[in-house]
Amino acid sequence: MPAHFCLFAALLLWSCGQQAPPAQREQTPWEPSLLEQARQHVAAGQYTEAIAALEQSPPTVQTAALLARAHLALGQHDQAQQRAEAALQAGLQSAELYDLLGAAHLARAFAQARYTHTDSAIAAFAQALALDPRRAPSLYNLGLIYSYRDSADLAEKYYRAALEADSTLAAAHKKLGLLYRQRGEADQSLAELQRAVRLAPEDAEAHFNLGLLRRERGELDSALASLEEAARLNPHSPQVYFNLAGTYLRLGRRPEGERALRRSEILRQYDRGIGSERSAPEGHHVAIGPATAHCNMALNHALRGEYEQAALEYRHALQLNPELRNAHAGLGIVLYLQGELDQAARAFGQAVTLDSADAISQTRLGLIYLKQEQYPRAREALEKAARADPALAEAAYGLGLLAARTQDLPAAVVHFSRALALRPGYAEACLNLGVAHMRLGQFALAARAYEQGVAADPADPRAHLYLSDAYAKLGQEAQSRAQRAEARRLNQGKE
Repeated sequence: MPAHFCLFAALLLWSCGQQAPPAQREQTPWEPSLLEQARQHVAAGQYTEAIAALEQSPPTVQTAALLARAHLALGQHDQAQQRAEAALQAGLQSAELYDLLGAAHLARAFAQARYTHTDSAIAAFAQALALDPRRAPSLYNLGLIYSYRDSADLAEKYYRAALEADSTLAAAHKKLGLLYRQRGEADQSLAELQRAVRLAPEDAEAHFNLGLLRRERGELDSALASLEEAARLNPHSPQVYFNLAGTYLRLGRRPEGERALRRSEILRQYDRGIGSERSAPEGHHVAIGPATAHCNMALNHALRGEYEQAALEYRHALQLNPELRNAHAGLGIVLYLQGELDQAARAFGQAVTLDSADAISQTRLGLIYLKQEQYPRAREALEKAARADPALAEAAYGLGLLAARTQDLPAAVVHFSRALALRPGYAEACLNLGVAHMRLGQFALAARAYEQGVAADPADPRAHLYLSDAYAKLGQEAQSRAQRAEARRLNQGKE
């Protein structure tokens, strides 16, 4: 899944603790054991164990909702959707199931950075509200959808409705605070963000935005307190430390400001993903972007899929500062997503000219050349990336693709194996390693690679289909048929 601009995790709400109304509950002999056991697994984050327990249980609203929720927590959007839809089609009408169905559609759209492809989610949330008009999670998620569709009035309407249903919904207060800050309504923004941090004191993003607002209002001491709390809660974000550094410096606390600035640069340097920067794995995400306002605006446009506006803002940034490497790199990503490969290559070329150690831009440049079948240039860029950062799995993976394209299959095996060693569970590397082994006639090794691919992404029908082919070559007919059947089932689920 391409995730060039998946820089944050939007907060999708669903009713994690809600049960169906008493009239919908089915008292059965197994409920005190298996159902309660599954609930405990979900509460403890043991989602695979919860699914195993629930699959032995008769279908009810409760079991279907827990199954959908467990799949969502594992990022298995298709399975979550299937669980909710199957229960609804079986006549188990429930606002919670429609809510979870909407959350599955919404989570998939956001995971694919397709922020405006949310009509199915809107329809599901509307069905939930038809059954329960004061369902706070559905109202909140509609607000979230409309905020990404640039419909601020509708977003505000639904966030407000969510808070009327549940005034303790910290996420809705936070989103309203951000909305009012964008409008320049500082007092209202301050009130909402203060409520958000009071209700959810562990939310680093709320503290971060409260700190920025207070700094804009000239309240430097309170701004510093908020930013320090954000840094404590999210020590992985370069943007938190960058803004913390600026606040220290404005207060005349230069040593602390310089230390925070160094920390910001270190965090940027050691972000090794092929995508842009990411924040803490715990999910307390803050907005991240380059130093200039134009770059921040470009990033916000890109996140919404507004690539033309993003490209315009990146170019504005480069007019002001032609040596802003992050702007060249960001422009390259946007142009690539628009299909402008020649222009994207020039942008990444500028980025690596400004910083020859920028392994990520070198890798992106190499992958563009590979797509254009400019193999010597692709090799040069990818080898430079691998030398600049030997720990970057994507550079090794790109070299593997290049070797496969040029029919050097032994070299492809070496490079794909290195990518997997650098990033265990790299699903695409598993599949391509398996293909290389298959083409070399090494069927047992191919099966092993495909098995790793199935383990890394069990929802990918390709992995099951390829594994079926490898098993067939090994004479393992029963296993081959089972994998082919699973591939067929997964493909049918996507139709």
